[in-house]
Amino acid sequence: MRLTLAIPRLLLLDRAALSALPALGALAHYARHGETSAGDIDVIVASGEVPDVALPVAPLAALGAGFDPGRAYVLRADPISLVAGRDDVLLTGRVDDLEADAAGALVATLNAHFAGDGLVFHVPRPDAWFVTVRESPALATSPLSSVRGAIHRHLPTGDDAGRWRRWMSEMQMLLHNHPLGRAREERGQTPVTGIWLSGGGALPHAPRGTTPSAVFAGDGPAGDVARGRARFQGRAAATLPPNFSMLPVREDALVVLGTITSTDAANAVADAWIAPAVRALERGDIAALRFLADGAGHVASWRADRPKLATRLRGRFARPVFVPPEFPDDDE
Repeated sequence: MRLTLAIPRLLLLDRAALSALPALGALAHYARHGETSAGDIDVIVASGEVPDVALPVAPLAALGAGFDPGRAYVLRADPISLVAGRDDVLLTGRVDDLEADAAGALVATLNAHFAGDGLVFHVPRPDAWFVTVRESPALATSPLSSVRGAIHRHLPTGDDAGRWRRWMSEMQMLLHNHPLGRAREERGQTPVTGIWLSGGGALPHAPRGTTPSAVFAGDGPAGDVARGRARFQGRAAATLPPNFSMLPVREDALVVLGTITSTDAANAVADAWIAPAVRALERGDIAALRFLADGAGHVASWRADRPKLATRLRGRFARPVFVPPEFPDDDE
């Protein structure tokens, strides 16, 4: 059995807290070093084991969220909050606490306005927004995870970028003036004042590449791409069990956990998943363990095969420390 264990946003946590996790230290000792690249876990999951046949992220996420876009061109359309800065518009974050009625009302406003432009917004869940368009645009986008603060340098590029940037500005005006935004502010909630578009593409007519025999994905957006890739390959993604010991397979598997937002959550995940997975690797129950973690627009990957006895003994006595990867500050 080969296991890929993915933990979204883990690398956004305090570096000292991550270094203090023995399970990560043991894994890093066996893997020796991690490979880093721009992007996030979704990009790695979409590529499967063959990067040259990577699938677009947005239509896979749509499939995983319960919306089948067919062969239409689809982008993620994340609801976000923006504020005006001195020299630029600033992202304050994604809005994740919308109720179904509120999400539906906001999307109805957007659909009414953009009907003549061929844009159609879809909200299969209040936390999963997408937009389809009549024709495939010449457009390059940045994932929302890579945006911190000023948004200008992350806006779409390409031959059709001017039109899409204009549309994004219109979305900002529509949402900024929407009565639901004012109502949310009065309740102390963050209003939706913009849409972030990313991950665009259309799925091919036939599956390509490979995906593990078993896919387990947490609820919500963190697991959508994994679920979507499994469905596109004609498989069903399974519900995520509470811990590694309850993983009901002994075949190649991809496990995507929910987004980690606190040190306490990281400690719990280390105890429930990372530490027992490393022990299974030591015993030979797992032939290879691949570990994925991301944050701030970058993703790191570690791969460890079953360690030899001498390596295990060195790790037991040396108590290796996990050194989180350092990513460049793209805002400088």
